[in-house]
Amino acid sequence: MREKAGSGEIMDVTFLIGNGFDLGIGLKTGYKDFYNVYCQSKSSDSEILQHFKSDILKEPETWADFESAFGEYAYHFKDAEDYMQLFEDFIRQFSLYLENEESAFDDSKTEEMLRGMKKALSSYYDIRPADKDTVVSLIESYRKNFNFISFNYTCCLDKCIDAVKSSPNSLASISGEIGELVHVHGYTDKDLIMGVNDASQIENEAFSQDETVLNELVKPRQNEIIKMNYDYRATQIINRSQIICVYGMSIGETDQKWWKLIMQWLQRDINNHLIVLRHRGPIRMVPVWRRFVESTRNLLYMHGEVPAENQRVIANQIHIDVDHNIFAMDLTKSTKPLVCKSLL
Repeated sequence: MREKAGSGEIMDVTFLIGNGFDLGIGLKTGYKDFYNVYCQSKSSDSEILQHFKSDILKEPETWADFESAFGEYAYHFKDAEDYMQLFEDFIRQFSLYLENEESAFDDSKTEEMLRGMKKALSSYYDIRPADKDTVVSLIESYRKNFNFISFNYTCCLDKCIDAVKSSPNSLASISGEIGELVHVHGYTDKDLIMGVNDASQIENEAFSQDETVLNELVKPRQNEIIKMNYDYRATQIINRSQIICVYGMSIGETDQKWWKLIMQWLQRDINNHLIVLRHRGPIRMVPVWRRFVESTRNLLYMHGEVPAENQRVIANQIHIDVDHNIFAMDLTKSTKPLVCKSLL
């Protein structure tokens, strides 16, 4: 939404930030990185936990998205307690691992943070020329209010934003200011939310009707239970935005709530635009590029439940680019910490 503010108008530009941000600043926060530590430690594990870790190591590609894979893994179990024991152990150890990785973040690199953030907020729309022209024509005469919805558990993005806030007029040259930041899934040390989008993603009929399992595993339910209003605040930000930029996120089913909301937002106003920046690696041939763009759109349409008759209408409001690593910065210490002992 555009709002009058003094002598100029303000446009809300919102970034949805995934794990690609933490990876881009030098941290090893991917599930694969964690598995390399978690699955090697079995000495004091129960038999069921040892078996779980062995299954992950046998098929690491299947477990590339832990949340989705764990929902499917439910079909192996008859006892919900056994199933949830694995989930709770994983979350506990994953949070410790992320805290250890976050300790490698170098708080003293404020100049690098300032340069990197300013570069990102002035270049996120510097994509394919035709797409860029569309976005530039929308934003050029407005002051920008930059909001952030983080799907990460670390506070690295928070520290980068704080560096910008602590530097008066640091975004003056791009007519911008920092708005809100919401951690929609909590933090490593508080209210960490992980799981599936809804009961249909738990591949076990009994578990998908078990209130205890649903309360622990379904993310929208967890948000309701903790009463922090993370999802409410994020929804409000999305609905008032005119441009949304998705960075470092996979377009998966376990965040379907958010893809549905964004697709509804797009269909509501032809002046709303979505930029999706995905990691893919070099694409040399036009047919490969076309297929990649189409597959990305189809994921958005599928998880966003966009009716077929509306897909063509909003196609020109979606702008997709590859390896446009706008937030790439070296923000780690020269000597990284040792792996947390509790994970060994």
